[in-house]
Amino acid sequence: MNNIGGRSRVLPKISEIKSKSHEDRIISYRRFFADLRLSRLYFQLTILDYFAGLENPNNNNIFSNELGSFISYFGQMELWLEQLRKEGIYLEFRDQCLQEIKAIKAIIQSYEDRMKD
Repeated sequence: MNNIGGRSRVLPKISEIKSKSHEDRIISYRRFFADLRLSRLYFQLTILDYFAGLENPNNNNIFSNELGSFISYFGQMELWLEQLRKEGIYLEFRDQCLQEIKAIKAIIQSYEDRMKD
């Protein structure tokens, strides 16, 4: 378990995902993606706190600890993805990833278009 931005981070249990219907697994994947987005926002907050807290003597340590937790959490994903593959549900997860990628690219394009002005 990792702590990012004061929140405990735990990857979804494969056994729980596997026991669900296909439709419920899709919902679980989407919740997981939403949780990842929230984690990124907390990390963005950590970065901004770092920028704003230069007078804090522990500022560098706080940031380093948060960064380490973030990296550790994402480091666990390789094993998690391998478990998805072994359980035979990786392809449906990948399909949801590809849909999420399309949605995020559209959001990025919207941001980039607004920032051109």
